[in-house]
Amino acid sequence: MDELNNEERVTALLGQLASAEPRRRVTALRALAGAPVAEPRLLSAAEGLLTDETLTLLSIPYLFGEVRWQAAAAVAALRGALQVREAVRLLDVPVPLSTNDIGELARRAGLAGRRGGIDGVLETLQQLRALGCIRRRNIVREP
Repeated sequence: MDELNNEERVTALLGQLASAEPRRRVTALRALAGAPVAEPRLLSAAEGLLTDETLTLLSIPYLFGEVRWQAAAAVAALRGALQVREAVRLLDVPVPLSTNDIGELARRAGLAGRRGGIDGVLETLQQLRALGCIRRRNIVREP
């Protein structure tokens, strides 16, 4: 019975990782980072998201950033669960920002007329990224 439950969980997670909705992808990645499942299909799907630069809500309290930021943590955890000792390395990734951080950067950049809500914050974050106003860093995550 546990095998069936595990396969159902893996199937559900694979569906979330392939979702068109970035928040669903991040939710699955966050779950896998916290409780990795030793399943090569999940590792492959998560590794595919290491290049996903889609901006989204990463966590609550509100923290916004690219999907690949969360993918790095999930891939490292999954590699560890599968005894793969290869570190995750991502270059030049925008650091996640809070709503207050985004507002302050927008003010400094002279972005006026910002919309409210999560969609408005993401729109502003997109503009800030395009203007090069977001601090970036390299990420290394060990399994």
